[in-house]
Amino acid sequence: MNNSLVRAAALALFLPLAGTCSAGDAAVAQPPGMSSLEAYRYDPSSRLEDRIGPPPDGLLKQYREIDGRPDYGAYAPTEAEKRLVIEYLGLMPPVAERVFREKCVGLYFVSGFMGNGMTSWVADSTGTVYFSMVLNPKSLKQSLSETLSERENSCFVPAEGWKVTVDAGSKYRGLAYALFHEGAHAVDYIRGVTPFVDPGMPEGYRAPFRGDGGLFTGVWKEYSVPMAGSDYAGRSDITFYGLGGPKIPAAQAPGLYAGLVKSPFVSLYGSRSWAEDLAELTAYGLIAGRLGQPYKISLKGPGVRKTISPMKGRAASRSAAALKLLEKL
Repeated sequence: MNNSLVRAAALALFLPLAGTCSAGDAAVAQPPGMSSLEAYRYDPSSRLEDRIGPPPDGLLKQYREIDGRPDYGAYAPTEAEKRLVIEYLGLMPPVAERVFREKCVGLYFVSGFMGNGMTSWVADSTGTVYFSMVLNPKSLKQSLSETLSERENSCFVPAEGWKVTVDAGSKYRGLAYALFHEGAHAVDYIRGVTPFVDPGMPEGYRAPFRGDGGLFTGVWKEYSVPMAGSDYAGRSDITFYGLGGPKIPAAQAPGLYAGLVKSPFVSLYGSRSWAEDLAELTAYGLIAGRLGQPYKISLKGPGVRKTISPMKGRAASRSAAALKLLEKL
């Protein structure tokens, strides 16, 4: 499982009451803990800029417990870093900024966070859904290429002489990828772009699925099970950031990427579920499509020198379709 699925499973343990909800409930029970809007000092009239900062103590404690990382720390972004968040958010389809300003209870930074970010649903006693977002402040300092290279290498068991490098240019910081990816999840939670974002989210909280013209339902049999023609060898063993892995020896990377470029997916990460598929198509559609940055993955190992360009395959048209879908919202 990827980091989102691992954490979603862990978060479900914090939500015993929410599991009683169903789509037919006349009233939706107040969710407990940090999935309750009451756990946040949320002011709907506040500026989004004022909701960017260190996480509340309860949320930090929760992620420390879920990931087994007592070293997670609250990070207070500078005013310049907050402005960068708003600037990069403005690069997304307009629906993203609307959703953030209307439904984001807080965009928080956690130092030492495993991965680049996590978006979680939050609900009030009426069943109205909001979201919180945690990002790794490392992405504020790293280049886009550094952030993506670090992510990609975490998929493989380290071995001497083997390295994966992602070239996504140096114009943008890693925050662009983190925000584009997590921002797509946020829109999905609120506007129902895929059938559902999180299998652990009670049906009573899920946004009605709008239909996707087959963009995801034509590729995925189930949430994390692709249609036979979309799958590739090794996909089910993919993990990231030490959450559930790594399971794949570095020497198997060439074969794994060979399968990826023949698939409809834009990245290894995007081939883990339809929710991650949307998030990755959005991120790379913006990075390589709209912003004109490169997206090349280079493999180096004993006797191996190989470069692949996932956006030159089927993923290119799908990423454009994903952005078009978001533009219509």
